[in-house]
Amino acid sequence: MQFDACCIECLVRRQYQLAARHGDGAKSYAYLRDVLQAILDAPAGVAAPYLTGSFAKAYQTYWPGEDAYAQLKRESNDLVLSLLPEIRARVEAAGDPLKLALQFARTGNFLDFGILTPETAHAALADALDKTPDMALDPAVYADLLADLEQARSLVILGDNAGEIAFDTVLVEQLRRRYPALAVSYCVRGENTLNDATREDAAYVGMDALVPILDNGSAISGTEPGFLGPALQDALDRADVILSKGSGNFECLAGCGKNIYYVFMCKCDRLSRILRVPNMTGQFLRELTLPPLTFLQP
Repeated sequence: MQFDACCIECLVRRQYQLAARHGDGAKSYAYLRDVLQAILDAPAGVAAPYLTGSFAKAYQTYWPGEDAYAQLKRESNDLVLSLLPEIRARVEAAGDPLKLALQFARTGNFLDFGILTPETAHAALADALDKTPDMALDPAVYADLLADLEQARSLVILGDNAGEIAFDTVLVEQLRRRYPALAVSYCVRGENTLNDATREDAAYVGMDALVPILDNGSAISGTEPGFLGPALQDALDRADVILSKGSGNFECLAGCGKNIYYVFMCKCDRLSRILRVPNMTGQFLRELTLPPLTFLQP
């Protein structure tokens, strides 16, 4: 999904906010020039998440050794870990535990500080937690997913954010319980970028104790075809089913033709227009049944 003018405005604004925290006008100016150059140098056809890897490297030029999101990631992981006993209890008591686990995994996608501010993200999450059971999944897409999983030998889950990955542990537990013969693996980012989950986060929330962990081989905040590490590329080529978390992965993969189920909260104006849905609403889509989408917006 080629990034467009709407993406450029959003990306530059967020990078300005990140730099302005330091109160150094000269460095902020230089950094924003590098951000703009990265946009100009981006390969044709890439989605907006591709750019975050270039931004992360440029950021280290001016503020070396600093992970701007490290504390926020740890706080998000701790927040969701504190919620998991109640979440697990609600899932276990549900008529369809896998379905409710998937709904909570989608709600966790509100913890996205690449699009939302931490304050907005946490407020949206808090508001959505009790409403999650009523935030429906498309029944036809869910039926397709269950049918595919019944026949599948392998499933790759493409993770997204810190905090959200803790919700995903409950989903993985339910998948392993319902489909004990299914080989499940979970993918994180290969390097620090935004508040996206890395191998460190997978270990912190215990995901690595449940399933093998893969990474995308870079600081790109999505699964951008043509820019993946060989291990992930091989896993995706072999996977019978792919479950893709987050809008960044959707932006990178929509239209690729693989058997992917997309689970995310629609949190940006551009995606709302493309998908013709209200902003801040949950999405559960299947790649193989996506309607034609117009990606470039005015």
